[in-house]
Amino acid sequence: MISFITLFSIAGIFLGVMALTLVSSVMNGFEGELKKRILGVLPHVVVQTSEQASSGWQAQLLQRHSGIDRISPFVEAEALVQSPRQLTPVHLQGVEVDQLPDFMAQSLMVGSWQQLDTGRYPIVLGRQLAEELEVSVGDRIRISLAQGGSYTPLGWMPSQRLFTVTGLLDTGSELDQLLAVVKLTELQRLVPQAPLQWRIQLAEPFQAPQLSAALHQQADFSLVRDWRQSHGKLFAAVAMEKAMMWLMLLLIVAVAAFNIVSALVMMVTEKQAEVAILKTQGMQNYQLFTIFAMQGMSNGVIGAISGAIAGVLLSSYINPLLSLFGVYIAGGIELPVLINASQILMIVCSALALTMLAVIYPAWRAVQIEPAEVLRDE
Repeated sequence: MISFITLFSIAGIFLGVMALTLVSSVMNGFEGELKKRILGVLPHVVVQTSEQASSGWQAQLLQRHSGIDRISPFVEAEALVQSPRQLTPVHLQGVEVDQLPDFMAQSLMVGSWQQLDTGRYPIVLGRQLAEELEVSVGDRIRISLAQGGSYTPLGWMPSQRLFTVTGLLDTGSELDQLLAVVKLTELQRLVPQAPLQWRIQLAEPFQAPQLSAALHQQADFSLVRDWRQSHGKLFAAVAMEKAMMWLMLLLIVAVAAFNIVSALVMMVTEKQAEVAILKTQGMQNYQLFTIFAMQGMSNGVIGAISGAIAGVLLSSYINPLLSLFGVYIAGGIELPVLINASQILMIVCSALALTMLAVIYPAWRAVQIEPAEVLRDE
């Protein structure tokens, strides 16, 4: 019975650590894909300079903050885009082609970014937006901006311009439904009163809150905002989901670890005579405590380490295994997996910490055995 409970405890720790490693790796991959596909297109931090700003503030900012990858001019506006068949709102970005974020530059599925510089009123649309408008490369669409409108004898007229679709952008995110990219100078011509802003791209987008807090303290900037204003809730929800999955799976490890209590208590009860004899021969309490603690900890070490190894292997080959068993994700995509070594080490340490808590009581009970009472009837 003791051996069965011990085996059950090791198996529980093994399965819990393996599941926690697998789920954490998949959630890390999912978060990484979101970060790449959404934050690879959105500006990480947007600033607007004040009158007190020095002429070389970009160079000073790059020297002061090592995590900044690129600073480029940027104008954005909300507009309506009209095709021969559809009318829908759109988020316009005016950019310099030679200073595009890397992921955005690589996400162009049809056309060329150079056409955005050479053509007359060219525009690049998100793939899903183009499908909704039922247009393709070469078609013409009308952009209307209320921000740059004017009063006429017929009333208020928005600023309008015909653009030619020169490319389709596929980021694999919700931005494909809203995003349209034009040349910076042409958007400024349409909306002359739109303030020139600066897009700051970071090597690590999650450092944007710290940079924003630092820039708020400087007088050079009249406006500072980051990606949290538009997509902060999405990433907060992902972080919350990760935390809850971690907690639920860690409870599996906790249940398995505390099964060790049952096995060790039964072992202490069974070995009372042996423990009493050892104490009469001079064995110290701390030595007895160490013996039973090491017996329980060995089970936790075996389960945690083997579970972590199995979890890493399963995470590495999860997509081939899913294909082997005929399990396919909607849309035919593969599960994104990102194995974080420090996170796996934390999982193993958490399992060992729970095991350590579980062995304290049985080992303490072994120390409390009185040899005279146990050996009285021997």
